[in-house]
Amino acid sequence: MRATQRVCRECRGKTKVIRKDYRFIESGLNNVFLKDVEVVVCSGCKGESPRVSNHNDLIRTIAVALVGKPCELAGDEVRFLRKYLGERSLSFAKMLGIDRSHLSRIESGAMAISRQTDRLVRTLALVHDPALVQKLKKLGRYKEALRRLSEIGTDVNPIEVQLGHAPDGYTYDLKVAA
Repeated sequence: MRATQRVCRECRGKTKVIRKDYRFIESGLNNVFLKDVEVVVCSGCKGESPRVSNHNDLIRTIAVALVGKPCELAGDEVRFLRKYLGERSLSFAKMLGIDRSHLSRIESGAMAISRQTDRLVRTLALVHDPALVQKLKKLGRYKEALRRLSEIGTDVNPIEVQLGHAPDGYTYDLKVAA
């Protein structure tokens, strides 16, 4: 039996697999990094694609990292949490007690999120999806995340979400961006 050569889906060029840190823009966020992950790299078009196991746990881990973030949520992070929860903008805006255009301005970054709305977004995420609470408890970060709800600071320096893979699921660290 012959080994099959992997080819790029875009340009049909040869690919190879390397291990590296990968900016996971597929999440819709620019500040999420997969640490030491296998990445398929095309020698032709230079395209890269991470190999991700347990996609659901990966996305859930990003969500709990955002809930536990020490500073205010950015607009794209609010959008990520809304989509993670499976909510349309109109229904999510109603839950937050704001109109859809207000939510749109927050999500696009045209308007900063208020501390009250930020807390409510995080609390809704925890209430709406008990799996987030379970994940925070599993990681030993539940009490820390609850404490941070009352201590949300302003975003002086951007925060990176760095995700690692362990045998029993993904873990995260929050680091000040360099």
